[in-house]
Amino acid sequence: MTSTFSASNNLKHFAEHLVQVNRQMPVVFTANLVAADGELLASAGQAFDQQVASCLNTPKELPNYLAIIGVAQPLSAQQLLADITQFVEQDQALLELSERHIVFDDFKPLTHRIEELKPVVLQLTVLKIQLPLVYEQALFCAWLGVMLMQKFNRSSSDVFHIFLLALVHDVGLLHVPVEYVKSRKRFNYKQLKVLQLHTIAGFEVMKMVSKVPEDILKAIAEHHENLDGTGYPLGKVGNTIGRFGQCLNFLDAINAIYNKRIKPGERPLRDLIPMIQMNGHSRFGVLGKKLIEWLKEMPAPKVRAVPNVLIPFLIQAVRDRNGYITSCVDIMDQLSKEVGFRHGDQRVFALQNTIIHINISITQSGIINVAYMRWLDQVEAEGLAHAYREIEDVFLMMQEVVYHIGKLRNQIEYFLTTPCETDEAYKLSRGLERLERVTMPRIHPNLEILWIANVH
Repeated sequence: MTSTFSASNNLKHFAEHLVQVNRQMPVVFTANLVAADGELLASAGQAFDQQVASCLNTPKELPNYLAIIGVAQPLSAQQLLADITQFVEQDQALLELSERHIVFDDFKPLTHRIEELKPVVLQLTVLKIQLPLVYEQALFCAWLGVMLMQKFNRSSSDVFHIFLLALVHDVGLLHVPVEYVKSRKRFNYKQLKVLQLHTIAGFEVMKMVSKVPEDILKAIAEHHENLDGTGYPLGKVGNTIGRFGQCLNFLDAINAIYNKRIKPGERPLRDLIPMIQMNGHSRFGVLGKKLIEWLKEMPAPKVRAVPNVLIPFLIQAVRDRNGYITSCVDIMDQLSKEVGFRHGDQRVFALQNTIIHINISITQSGIINVAYMRWLDQVEAEGLAHAYREIEDVFLMMQEVVYHIGKLRNQIEYFLTTPCETDEAYKLSRGLERLERVTMPRIHPNLEILWIANVH
């Protein structure tokens, strides 16, 4: 697997994190660090301070120092198990699912195997201190990944590998510029490409520090590759993505959906179902189906997100979104036809795959059409209260489609930030203008305070 990662141009970013960690606990070299030309850069026992970091910020080729760094309080098997346990137990929604499918003791042998991989422990220790939210994402993915592997009756080797991969899949974020990882600003195309390198950086780092076979570690480089070809860094499609890569992508996506759209409203995990369904064919495959099975076993929430008195406003919001989505899909379909499929540009193919993904999701849902709108009229006219819960799910499914339309607009914008005078670029620019003229309908003020109206 080719990459642009090298010790000389990326290990310096990790050095910045080590300097920060050294201020909380000793970080020292366990052996001499010597440059390729014989220059002694740091001695065994020397602390990893700013002076050392400055020496490493050099254009000359650097040796791999990841195997000769020691921290005073490395993450232990006991602490890792405690972190997983606490992370799940403090979230009632996760705990309810966990209690049905796994016991925490199942993680004990896995954490002890991680503890034996000292350079891997270093990455996790720094990740926990420097990027605690990313570390929590890793815990979520490891927890859910082990449950899935066990339910599919995978081998103990597969269970461990998904546990390891889930924990370390984002360590590459420690090896790209810190200001990009912690920034909340919107990036331009070039900046986004740098941040996306964390997939390759993580893969290369893990190759250097672990003895795990490369064909398994490649999942780290693939964890943002989507089945429909809309991912990065290579835009792989379907089974060109390894099975572990597909699993990591799924775990990462579920974590993002849960944390951004479910947890803030303290909603049950069952509310993930419509969002998974809208991505099922193009993104999640058999793993999504299995998770939906589990979630359907969970008790339905006793309290709906929208009280009866506000249902008319929710029904109108569904109608409005139906109109917005229909208008956008018409524009996107026309744009895809105008561009055609003879251009040979992989980035344009990725944009067209996004349009196909949206269309398939809509077709599978069976909700964005004239017939469903007529049924909605009947629900409102006759006050069919038993259908109100379904309307909430439909609204969430529509919000998922709206999200992907917004994502497509952003992808086109990023594409156009790279100077390009091709016919395809001109057509995409015109298509983007047409999309931007479609006004996103506002939510009624009475709904705005509710969790469901703030799912984006």
